[in-house]
Amino acid sequence: MKRFLLPGAALFLFWSAGCAYYSTSATGGSGFRSVAIPLMENESLEPEIQQALTDSLIQAFLQDAALRVADEDRADIVLRGTIVEVRDDPFTYRGQEDQFQISVFMDVSCYDVKNKKLLWEEKRLKGYGIYSAAGQREEARLEGLGAAFEILTRDIVDRTQVGGW
Repeated sequence: MKRFLLPGAALFLFWSAGCAYYSTSATGGSGFRSVAIPLMENESLEPEIQQALTDSLIQAFLQDAALRVADEDRADIVLRGTIVEVRDDPFTYRGQEDQFQISVFMDVSCYDVKNKKLLWEEKRLKGYGIYSAAGQREEARLEGLGAAFEILTRDIVDRTQVGGW
């Protein structure tokens, strides 16, 4: 039994030592430790949605914890974005219950504050959600909008972590 325990323990120590400095986040090697997320701009016809999207982004970075959320004057990188369009399109028709897809398009960019350079930029990044026109349509539409924000948020966090630069 001891004969198998010792090599197994050695293999485990060797494997764990090799992973000691490994980071799944590209920001670990970039030197970036903090991100500022000022209020997104809104050029769409959908009123008052920029605050909800900004809050969603801040919450996602707080949960991810790879980058600390900071004020713009103290951050290593800054995310800026503009919601350019919100669109409702038919998705499916099934008898009485119609479904729609709400799409949110935004321009977003990430800046390196210290070096004053653009790290990455994406035009017309799309998030979408599906909602039913039956019943509480406005409530369902808001849930679809929330799903669109989740997709946008995940894409932005992933791009920032993986290093779109």
